[in-house]
Amino acid sequence: MRDREVPVLIVGGGLTGLSAALFLSQQGVASYLVERHQTTTVLTRASGISPRTMELLRNAGLEKTVMDRAPKLVAGDRWQETDQPADQIPWVVLRTNSIADIKNAVIVEEPSLDVGQVSPLTPHWCGQDRLEPILRDEAVRRGAQIDFNTQFESFEQDENGVSAVVTDRATGEQTRVRAQYMIAADGVRSPIRESLGIGRTGNGLVGAAMSVLFKADLNSIIQGRRFVLCYLANPAAPGALQLFDEERWVFGFFYDPRSTAPEELTEQKCIEIMRTSLGEPDIPIEVQMTMPWEMSHNVADAYRNGRVFLAGDAAHVHPPAGAFGANGGIQDVHNLAWKLAAVLKGWASEVLLASYEQERLPIGTAVAQQAWMRHTFRLDGGDDLRAALINTEVVASGYRYVSDAVLGPAYPTAVPHEFDLTGKPGYRVPHVWLELGGQRVSTVDLAIDSFVLLTGRAAGSWAAAAEQVATEIGVPLLAYVVGTGPLADPNDDFVTAAGLADDGALLLRPDGFVGWRLEATGADPRSTLRGVFARILGI
Repeated sequence: MRDREVPVLIVGGGLTGLSAALFLSQQGVASYLVERHQTTTVLTRASGISPRTMELLRNAGLEKTVMDRAPKLVAGDRWQETDQPADQIPWVVLRTNSIADIKNAVIVEEPSLDVGQVSPLTPHWCGQDRLEPILRDEAVRRGAQIDFNTQFESFEQDENGVSAVVTDRATGEQTRVRAQYMIAADGVRSPIRESLGIGRTGNGLVGAAMSVLFKADLNSIIQGRRFVLCYLANPAAPGALQLFDEERWVFGFFYDPRSTAPEELTEQKCIEIMRTSLGEPDIPIEVQMTMPWEMSHNVADAYRNGRVFLAGDAAHVHPPAGAFGANGGIQDVHNLAWKLAAVLKGWASEVLLASYEQERLPIGTAVAQQAWMRHTFRLDGGDDLRAALINTEVVASGYRYVSDAVLGPAYPTAVPHEFDLTGKPGYRVPHVWLELGGQRVSTVDLAIDSFVLLTGRAAGSWAAAAEQVATEIGVPLLAYVVGTGPLADPNDDFVTAAGLADDGALLLRPDGFVGWRLEATGADPRSTLRGVFARILGI
């Protein structure tokens, strides 16, 4: 048996695990990822990428790659246009009784693409089959070690780290891996979560489902109309239809596992169900792949046990309505990566790691509930449910943290009902266009692998103190007086957007969230900043 040592072991090579490898590499932390499947997924699951997730991908240098490989989302009200260009897809969810009656479909959800006041980026539509290779390749380029076709067997943890055994499925060779920390991104059933005895809370199993990748000439029926998802409310065979590429589609439907085993859903049986649901009894259909899966609604009761952290579906799972699941997993590990880096590099204590669960578990719970309500609403409608739904963009990008790593108020809920990105601690920094060294940048682009202190024009002493404190405590910190020096504010928007006076200051964490805000100065800059970092970093 071979031995291997690594700072962080990642189990699971889906979007969450691959993102963890990427973000850790971005923070200068080596990782080793193992995944039992032979390669990345071939099904277009988890296609919607929120503006917040796009911000993270942009900061990792992947914005252009994602845009080049994905169709462009356009306004949902354009779905009625026939012969839509192949590189465009209207951002709309529909419901109809049959595909033949698509022109009379009801709009169930039409998220806005107008997020320019909130984010420098818009939502994108890039299926998991396209995004996973992008994440994998960039993580490897940055130094992450990734082994597919490798089975995670077992692990033990002690006060200093985690010891695990993995097996190369091609050769049978085993490796003993010693890591300081482990990220469990091993999916809904998560053997790691189960072995740790971490329970889950939620509505449980929603239903057993089957996804079918198939080829059929539906364009002649829908006349080139396009949409991100269409619910087919055919009482005889309800299902959901999603475009895969220009010739293929993905159809999903529920079945009762008490009376039907997955293997009984043969290609011919799936064809019969699809023809009924589509309302096209004679349409030729070529099935290329079937994949059974379970839809459920559960959130782990804890996101951490010792040196093991749960992320993605291992931590939270819910119906796909709203496209929150994969985005949540990616944002989980982005939150965790900078904290692990801080501890591993010695400029934070392990106390900081407690804030991962403090911040992400309430988000996972709130988002799962919103997904549950959206799923119910899409199937049955109802004014009460509609009133309870929070705007999709707010759920995806407007959430807030309450933790020991934020010096701010204790908000009553993790997701507000309206956007409130106004510089308050616990929220992502408000998006304002600035100029850095003559280049146009968003405030969202500033904090990537370090803290950033932004001050008004009259608070230059705070920027100077920040440089001194950074040297004294060894924390990565950049400081800018916004509007002077290299960081220009051409429209004088920043202090107003951030709720500051000209002598105020805003401290951004390496994930772009506001960790502390001084609305107007008065205290001693050096001692105040030392106290702020001591509380956030647990030092």
